[in-house]
Amino acid sequence: MSIIEPILLSPCQDKQYKEIDKQAANRASFFGDGIFETMIFSNGKIRFAKAHEERMNLGLEKLKIQSQGLSSLGQLEKFLLEDYGKTCNLRIRWNIFRAGLRKYTPQQSLAEETIMIASHSSPPLIKNSAYFSSTINVPFSPWANCKTLNALTYVMANIERNEKKMDEVILLDDKGNISEAGAANIFWIKDNTFYTPSLNCNCIAGIGRRMIIETIKKTGRKLNTGEYNEENLLSAEQVFTSNVTGIAYIKKIKETDFDTQPISFIEDLFI
Repeated sequence: MSIIEPILLSPCQDKQYKEIDKQAANRASFFGDGIFETMIFSNGKIRFAKAHEERMNLGLEKLKIQSQGLSSLGQLEKFLLEDYGKTCNLRIRWNIFRAGLRKYTPQQSLAEETIMIASHSSPPLIKNSAYFSSTINVPFSPWANCKTLNALTYVMANIERNEKKMDEVILLDDKGNISEAGAANIFWIKDNTFYTPSLNCNCIAGIGRRMIIETIKKTGRKLNTGEYNEENLLSAEQVFTSNVTGIAYIKKIKETDFDTQPISFIEDLFI
């Protein structure tokens, strides 16, 4: 396991930057040939660890990368607990990529990995402004739902968002259906029913998305997943985005204002 650790702020233990076995020339940096998991370590545990492990294995299967020899989440969790303790909140980036180099055609399918560790703090709970991108969409691919190391769609979408001085960008798929936000899945509520785009709309199979869907179903609330257009979302009463760090409420899209009152049973998932 290659570990990259930056300096951490109090109350975490300060650590000088150190780098172990970093290899700049690999199929991750050359081709984006791999997947990654962004995880939160809090209270001595990796949040939603089982769901992360399942998504990781599905991603490796899609990309035909063998998982033998990879570190387990249990090993990573033990390392984090021993080095940082229970009181430190960390954001973990776990890159897994095909070993070797060569050209486009790989010579093997074994996996290599790097782990990057940084301090974590909760993101803003309300995003005041959002818009629908008309220039960047989320294209179809057999691995569209995976978190691959090729994230250029989201990089360019967030560059555009910054240029427009907006807080969130909403992306459509290649058929014009709502897909996801710039770095998160998207949900909305209308008439006491929750809505979110189907995975058929090319969105990432987010861990936060999965946990929210499971919780909505467990509590007996109504949930619809499917293909929706801009008008469907603009007719909602409340809109929020989700990723593994938590949820954020959208206050305004175009000229439409939305409710930003807390949804406590969902927010509690990320405490």
